[in-house]
This record gives sequence, C-alpha cells and structure tokens, in this order.
Amino acid sequence: MFFQNSAKTDALGQQMVRYIVQQFGPIGLSDDSFSLTLLLHPLDSSRMFGAESALPVGYSYRGNAPFYPCSVVKMFILAAAQAAILYGRVVKTPALERAMHDMIKWSSNTATNYVIDILTDTTGDTELESSEMEAWVKARNGINVYLQSLGLLEFEDINICQKLMDDDRYGREKIFVRWGGNNHNRLTTHATASMMARIMEGDMVSPECSQQMANFLCRPRDSAFMQVSGAQVLGYLGEKLPADVRIWSKAGWTGWTRDPLASYRRHDAIHVSLPQGPRFTLAVFTEGQKASQDDTMLPLIGKQACELLAEAFPA
Repeated sequence: MFFQNSAKTDALGQQMVRYIVQQFGPIGLSDDSFSLTLLLHPLDSSRMFGAESALPVGYSYRGNAPFYPCSVVKMFILAAAQAAILYGRVVKTPALERAMHDMIKWSSNTATNYVIDILTDTTGDTELESSEMEAWVKARNGINVYLQSLGLLEFEDINICQKLMDDDRYGREKIFVRWGGNNHNRLTTHATASMMARIMEGDMVSPECSQQMANFLCRPRDSAFMQVSGAQVLGYLGEKLPADVRIWSKAGWTGWTRDPLASYRRHDAIHVSLPQGPRFTLAVFTEGQKASQDDTMLPLIGKQACELLAEAFPA
C-alpha cells in the first residue's frame, strides 16, 4: 500500500462513504458503483514521497476497483509526455506544448490524441494487416511501458493505451479496444490519487516537470474561468468549495457513447489547499446513468470532504 491508515482518517473516510450512500443512493449510486481515495498531505515541510519520506496517511473505499476513467486518464498521458521530453524521446515543440496544455486545462480529446500520436509514433483509423497491427499495438502500449517502469504497486493494473473518443470507435481503434476482450483505458482511485499527489509534491518525473503539470492542473476560482466549457469546476468536486481555497484537478465524464463499457461515468481527482488546515488529495469515481447525469453529486461530495477535514484539522 502506498499510504498508511490512521484511526482519524479512517473515521473521516467512513463518514464520507456513509454520506455518499445515503445522499446519492436514491439516484442509483449503490455501494459498489463508486470508489474513493483520500490522501492527507503533511502540515509541515516533510515529504510524502521520495528519499527519507514517510508513507502518506490516507483512506480508501474500493480504491483498487477498476473503472473506465474517461478524461482522468489525461493526467497520466501528461506525465508520460513530460518524461519523454525530459529524456529526449520526443522533442518539445510549440504544438506539443499547446496540446499538453489544452489536454488538461480544457480536457480536449483532439489535443490528447495528438499527444498520444507523438508519444507512441502511431496514428489511428483504418484496419491493418495482422503483422502491422501487432507492431502498432506494441507501439501504442508505450505509455503503459513507461508507467510500469516506475515500479509503483498502485500502477500495476492500470491501462493507458486508448485514444479518447466522443462516441464509438472505428477501424484499428475498434479492434484495439476489444483486444483480449476489453482493452479500454482502466484506472483506479488509488492510482489516480497517487498520481495527483506525486505531481503536487514535486515527485512525478522531476520537480520541474511536476511544477509544469501542476500549472496545467490549476483551476482558477473566478467565475469567468469556471463558466468556460471544459473548465471542469462546475459539476465537479471543486464547485462548492470555499472561494479562498486553491484547487488543482482533472475530471472526466461520459454519457451514452454507444459503447456500454465506456458510458455513464463521472469522476474527479482534486488537490485542495485550504487557507488554514491540511492539503488533501481526493479521487472519486462513479458509474451509472443517473449518477453521471447528476451535476450536484460531486460538488456536494467535495464540499463535505472539505468541511470534515477543516473541522478535524483546525489551524
């Protein structure tokens, strides 16, 4: 496990789970259709990760349960892109820089697919002969190869190799997503909270790369930003937080995509810095048609988490 439990965080987490089941059970969010992972960041300057660090303190509910991750997966693609640039596997160009920004800040699928093409030296579309397809599959799995090379247990069972689509897939993309039965992108809240926390602690790829990723993930609280399509604050964990908190986040949502394995999800991963009290990272994944369409659910979960933590850890 990449975090340790404590009686205090267990009590907080269990209270959150009870709230979610009681509040959103009527809209079909059963106890087996969501997961969450909560990590508390040190109040002092000690490190959560890296040399001479203690394990983070946290709580999870079904944190290892696999979910189709929607656009949350873009945070992992960003980390792979930053590593590829740092180690000279790809060249950072203005187009790639703009695509990385738009992939995270506005959750652009077009930008994401451009980044995937650059990282894996592949393109999509039409069917391929079997030998060409096998080579293409190996190349497309390059992001998984990088993430597995990090040796993090919470990353062992994730899958990040598919492009992001607004509806169904065609050609080699359709073949690939059915490779082995179900080859959709796959994440857990454990992996997601770990990635977000490592970025915010400066421990993902390098401190400099982590800072750039954090800049992309930052969500301003002004109404002009929040109203922009793709800003991913309204309808997500950060919407109802106090105006004086700072947030960094990456959300994901799907309605009906014509693929049942990728439809009706609403997720968010957020890092919150309270003006007084702890910093915390929270990842929440949900599935189900009614839950995916309810844009009050995640804001209320975020509000409750913030209030519980502020009360439990007063300044």
